[in-house]
Amino acid sequence: MEPLDLVLRICGIICSQASFKRGIREILALVGEALSLEGICLFMPGQVYLWPEGLDSNSYKKALEGEKEEFEIFTLLHGNEPRGDLVVKKRELSPNDRLLLQVVTGQVDQFLRNLQSKRELKMGSRLLLDLYSAGRELGSTLDREEMGEKLAHFAKRFSKASYVSVTLFDTQGHRTYGVRETKDKGDLIRYYSEDLFKRWVVSLESPKGNWGVIELYLPKRTSFNRYQKRVIHILAELAGTFLENIALYERLKGLVDERERQIRFLSILYQVGNAYRMTSELRKRALLALRALTDPQKGLGLPQAFLFLHYSSTGCLKGFIGISWFGLSPWGDREWEIEEEYLKRVESSPAFRDIREVSLPDYLLKELEKGEALHLSNVAKDLPFCEGGVFHVALPLMGEKTLVGALVVGKSASLEAEEMQFLTMFSHQLALALESGRLQETLKRTSEDLEDAQERLFHSEKLATLGELAARVAHDLKNPLVAIGGFAKRLHDKMAEDCPDKVYTKTILKEVEEAEKILSNVLGYSKVPRLKKRLTDINALLDDVLFLHAEELRDRNIIVVKKLDRALPPVYVDPPQIRQVFMNLISNALQAIGRKGSITVSTSRAVKQGGEMVRVEVSDTGGGIPEKDLSNIFNPFFTTKSTGTGLGLSIAKRIAELHGGKIEVVNNPPVGVTFLIFLPLEGEGKECPR
Repeated sequence: MEPLDLVLRICGIICSQASFKRGIREILALVGEALSLEGICLFMPGQVYLWPEGLDSNSYKKALEGEKEEFEIFTLLHGNEPRGDLVVKKRELSPNDRLLLQVVTGQVDQFLRNLQSKRELKMGSRLLLDLYSAGRELGSTLDREEMGEKLAHFAKRFSKASYVSVTLFDTQGHRTYGVRETKDKGDLIRYYSEDLFKRWVVSLESPKGNWGVIELYLPKRTSFNRYQKRVIHILAELAGTFLENIALYERLKGLVDERERQIRFLSILYQVGNAYRMTSELRKRALLALRALTDPQKGLGLPQAFLFLHYSSTGCLKGFIGISWFGLSPWGDREWEIEEEYLKRVESSPAFRDIREVSLPDYLLKELEKGEALHLSNVAKDLPFCEGGVFHVALPLMGEKTLVGALVVGKSASLEAEEMQFLTMFSHQLALALESGRLQETLKRTSEDLEDAQERLFHSEKLATLGELAARVAHDLKNPLVAIGGFAKRLHDKMAEDCPDKVYTKTILKEVEEAEKILSNVLGYSKVPRLKKRLTDINALLDDVLFLHAEELRDRNIIVVKKLDRALPPVYVDPPQIRQVFMNLISNALQAIGRKGSITVSTSRAVKQGGEMVRVEVSDTGGGIPEKDLSNIFNPFFTTKSTGTGLGLSIAKRIAELHGGKIEVVNNPPVGVTFLIFLPLEGEGKECPR
């Protein structure tokens, strides 16, 4: 075969063959036959190609080592670097044969380079596709944990490593996340320390820092190929860029969240501040404050908040109200409002806590007076309202000069810095609201007391004038009335029993007697009676009064229901005066009922105006008092009856007040009316404010 034909045929094999192994075998067979070689071997790193099949390659290997002289060696050069040897055996090689073999070695090297270029091109395309897929997946998330999981998955997929560990860092270099991808369960540290694996570490870097590392564990005798190393490095660069983006996103998100929290906190302060202006009542302002702290929709959403007020008279922090909920919020979705019905519904919910009997320890009071918040982790177990597993903080409510109260809040986790800052501002606002509420309530009570005093003064002056006038009129009428009665009685006695005019004198005597009673009442009301008090059984007085009216009650078919507390102690009163009060009330009840009805009389203990008293109730079924007359029933000379002076209830009210007591009326039309008399249990009593 001509040398040119041989070269052309070798070129055809190189161009048409995609397998290096098959191509080399065809080339060796073609060259061996063309040059009548005894044998030919191509030695490549880790691989031997020979012709003819079954050739013993040991002698050819020895020729490479210089031990055989009947062999010719032609080296495959890639630049200046050898990458294989072609060894041929022939008794004699002509110069043309040697030149042809040198050309063949060059063709084999070109064949090898062509195949490597194709392989690299294919691997590059595959690399681009793999990295595109990985980059799209990694770039689709802004969650650091999800990024770590995906990165571990792709690193293990591309490297074929036995174990992969990914560790991520934040902007301060702190470890934030770790994940492992393994074939089975095992301790990587133990495998590594026992020299069973070798570790390859790749940093996840970007121009602005290091965001983590990928650790790949391989069996001791294996290694990564160039493609695996390249793809892992590119994957690490992509991950570093994406992690930098995540860090930037987290920073921006943190700024946005912080701004939203600040806006929310300021909104709560603004809303509750507006709500404070709707009422000056201390209780309502306190409930508004607790809503701002515990409402998950319109407030901070804390599960616990308790308000304590400081009382300078006793020097203690005493519980006022509290809210504690861990399930259903008691507030609902209502707007900021102070309707009594809504607030009562909140107070009747399971979340409401009545802590009026709870006081904070003195050592907490001393610490809070310094004006600093206290963490109650060590003392919460000693406070009955604090529940286990909750972090509690006590905040002082500082007024202009002194401690107004304290706010104790609880949360299932420790409070964040932003929350503590908000609570500090909130406590200042609440302290001002409570201090203002107390001042307004004091001013309101003072104003009411002043109005009451003015009304009583006016009433006293009016009564004094009326009393003086009544006394003068009664005194001027008494002498003529006595004369009329005396002469009428003399005429009546002189008339015969069958005289038809005797009925007139009898009528005169009856009316004169009634007029004398009226004058006696008027004179009695115009004078301030002197009380002669002694310990008296109120129940016995009521029994006597009812006994005196027993016949009239039977005649009118009126039932008396007694509910007397026989365990009541004696009361220090003037018995005749109190008897007159009861007589007047029973007489009024009889007149209101007329015929057929019932009167209920009861006695019991009661707390009124901060003191312990005896309460006497007289109820009737007489239909009640018209609303237009209710405000005048205790005024002297006011009456709706055709007969009577209108002094009965005025005298009863006056006697009750002289005893340091009080009389009230509960109107229940169309059923009837109930009069309540309150008399002090201990001491001689003082005048009771209305």
